[in-house]
Amino acid sequence: MFWFFAALSILAIVSITVSHSGRVRTAGSILLVALAAWGLYLRLTRPAGEMPVRGQSESPAAEVAAIALESVHATDLVLTGGGGPFELRGRISNDSRTTRLESVTLNLLRRDCHAGALQPDGCDIIFQDQHWIPLTVPSGESREFATAIWAHSPVPRARGTIKDEISIAAASGSSNR
Repeated sequence: MFWFFAALSILAIVSITVSHSGRVRTAGSILLVALAAWGLYLRLTRPAGEMPVRGQSESPAAEVAAIALESVHATDLVLTGGGGPFELRGRISNDSRTTRLESVTLNLLRRDCHAGALQPDGCDIIFQDQHWIPLTVPSGESREFATAIWAHSPVPRARGTIKDEISIAAASGSSNR
């Protein structure tokens, strides 16, 4: 049914813009107004329970759930490279009993610790980012991963010792069914 109304709408628009005849343009305009009125009528008379909610999937199989950060553990995280790209490797464990892990967002912070650093702790921040990683980890299991991370701006070369801080910012998945 949708395709029928879409085809009529395209026909009406083409007749309005291409035709040199006033009668054809008038008929196309009337058809377009009638289709818009019909669509508005159908939208306004639809019962409230049938209205789709924006951002919500109609399929119960695709329900996304946030996972408690205490249930997700990252180990053996190593950030290598100079930003074009960095490579992040590690292992993610999902201790949740009810949710399959499908993505993780990590906070990344790279510091350059040297004698001439301007910060009181002796380390300058040379790279900071959040990185989203799509991966599937069933409940009670763990997976190794490797991902490329491109810096959005030039990353200065380290002058001293590099110290990386990597933490989990968010995790999401879907319910086990």
